[in-house]
Amino acid sequence: MCMFHVLYFKPVLIVRFSACQERKRCCKNKGHSSRGPGNYKEEACKQSKPGLSEDTTESYQHADTQNKKLASERRGTKRHTEDAAVDILTMNGSSEVPGKSSLLTLKSKCPTKVTGSESNTSSSTNSSKLLTDRSPKIECRTDKTMETEKRRSSKVTELECQIARLQDDLKKTRDQLNCTESWKRRAQQESEEAKKQLLVMALKLEDSKSQMMELSAAEESRIQELRKISQERDRAWQSELEAIQNQHSIDTAALASAMTKIRRLKLQLEMVLRSEAALKKKPEVERIEMQSSKRDLAEVSFTIENLRLQLISSEKAEAEAKSMLAETRKQLEVAQSTIEALLTDGSKLMESFSIVATELKESRSPVKSLEETMKRLQEEQFIAHLQALAGFGNPKRICFGSLDSEVEQLMSALEDAWIKNQQEQIESTVKIQCTREMMEKMSTDSRLRQSELKLRLIDTESEVTVLKSNLFDKEEELQRISDMNKKLLADIEEAQENKIESELGLKLTKSIADAKDLKSKLTNSEIDLQRLSEENEQLKSELRRTETESHKACEAAIAEMKSAKAAEEEALMKLGSISDKAEKNNRRATRVTEELEAVQAVKSEMEAELRKLKVQAEQWRKAAETAIVMLTADNNGKFAGAVDSEYKSAEGKLMSLRFSDDIGEESSRKKNSSRHNSLETDIAWIVSH
Repeated sequence: MCMFHVLYFKPVLIVRFSACQERKRCCKNKGHSSRGPGNYKEEACKQSKPGLSEDTTESYQHADTQNKKLASERRGTKRHTEDAAVDILTMNGSSEVPGKSSLLTLKSKCPTKVTGSESNTSSSTNSSKLLTDRSPKIECRTDKTMETEKRRSSKVTELECQIARLQDDLKKTRDQLNCTESWKRRAQQESEEAKKQLLVMALKLEDSKSQMMELSAAEESRIQELRKISQERDRAWQSELEAIQNQHSIDTAALASAMTKIRRLKLQLEMVLRSEAALKKKPEVERIEMQSSKRDLAEVSFTIENLRLQLISSEKAEAEAKSMLAETRKQLEVAQSTIEALLTDGSKLMESFSIVATELKESRSPVKSLEETMKRLQEEQFIAHLQALAGFGNPKRICFGSLDSEVEQLMSALEDAWIKNQQEQIESTVKIQCTREMMEKMSTDSRLRQSELKLRLIDTESEVTVLKSNLFDKEEELQRISDMNKKLLADIEEAQENKIESELGLKLTKSIADAKDLKSKLTNSEIDLQRLSEENEQLKSELRRTETESHKACEAAIAEMKSAKAAEEEALMKLGSISDKAEKNNRRATRVTEELEAVQAVKSEMEAELRKLKVQAEQWRKAAETAIVMLTADNNGKFAGAVDSEYKSAEGKLMSLRFSDDIGEESSRKKNSSRHNSLETDIAWIVSH
């Protein structure tokens, strides 16, 4: 509205001021014409009418004096108006005033050429008004004055209609301003609610981060404890294996000594056989007893050989147990390596989660920048809406309506991106928790299996100690038997020397009884060895089963970790794409904000110019009103023809000024439309991406 008032009333004020100056110049020309052309007319009248009386000459002289007085008074009023205009120009103090004053002087110079002839005609009319009864042109001039008055009255009515229309437009704009203020308040409330929600989400994220840090610290402490426990167990197992190896070496040495003793027994038996061959000549009873003793000795040798074979099988079983222990060690090392890999993967997951959290924090800053750009766009939309209302059907309304829809689309796109980020965070946290639960289950299972294996090892160690004690007992018995044999040999030698065969028979019966006892003990030892071999086989099968189960569990954990890694990689890829899109949107938003800032700068400049024009228009209006009041008090309706010509020239100038203003408005509208089209394309690209 202000722009319209300035563009509409500025040329009117300029025309009024130029009309005042033209009137002053006309008055000057009339004063000069009273001196020059009036005298010429008087001389012409005297020459053409020599028969005129002296009264007419006196009337002409009286009119000349009155014209001179009017010219002097008009000069004084002109000086007063010029001084007032100079004061107004000095109060404005702008650089644009000299150019405008020069334009006014140029515009005022053009109609002076016309007013020269009009001044001549006005001087002639003044001279002819005194002769009202003689000239018939006075009636035509009165008719012209009446027509001009009618035109003025019609123009005044048109101006009143325009003022009423302008008042209606002002009311409409006020209503629209109230509506826009209500919309602005609603938008501010929504933005405050969104900020509150963002603060709540930020607090939740910080709490979750603190919990994750605590859980990670607890897991690290648990992992260190597990490592220490596993190292202690490895050390204990190594010490136990070394003790078993030492005991096995001792057992092998004892077996070697037993074999040597058995060989000695064989030699002694051979000696006995030889002694029996020497004693063949004895009675048949003694022979029978000797044969039975031989049989017993053969059985004893057979049992000794069986014991040897059992010792060999036990050595093989021990070797197999050692190989199984080595395999179990390797499997335990593999399990430890898998546990360490899982722990490293968990740490990597935590690092990726922290990276995702940092990326979310970084994504908040472009969201805030976009919110600021949205606020700026709303403010600029409000200002542009007001300017569009002031422009009477300006096509910018459609552009800003489309901007509203695009701004809503941007907000919806931002909300969708934020929701997607939250969903991905929740999924990643759920996967991390699942992997942690799997790790805990694996650790508990490994602990249970290790405890079971410890119990079984303790049982096997107790059985090995029992077997060792049995072996020691058997060795003692063998030593005792060897001693008995030695004694028998000594007795046999003594019998050979002393020929006491009865004592030898008794000793042989004793040796036979001892051999039977040894046979029973050997059978018991064989049964124990079979039971131990069965138990060893059971332990081997259980170890194999545990190894297969642990291998399957490790494979399942590895597969789950791979799937979690793949999910994390997908989430990271999505986050990367989202971050790229956010960067592109930020770039677009920065470019849009720069363009909007440029538009705002242009708008502020235009508003400053409009304010200056308003102030200048008010000052020009006041000066023109004072000049009009002063001129109307002096003229009293004597220069109607001059005013009509001036009014026509002013109308022509006004039309030219309106045409130039329309051209300027069209050019500014084209520029603004091109800028808004570029902004619309940028916003559409942001929404599409």
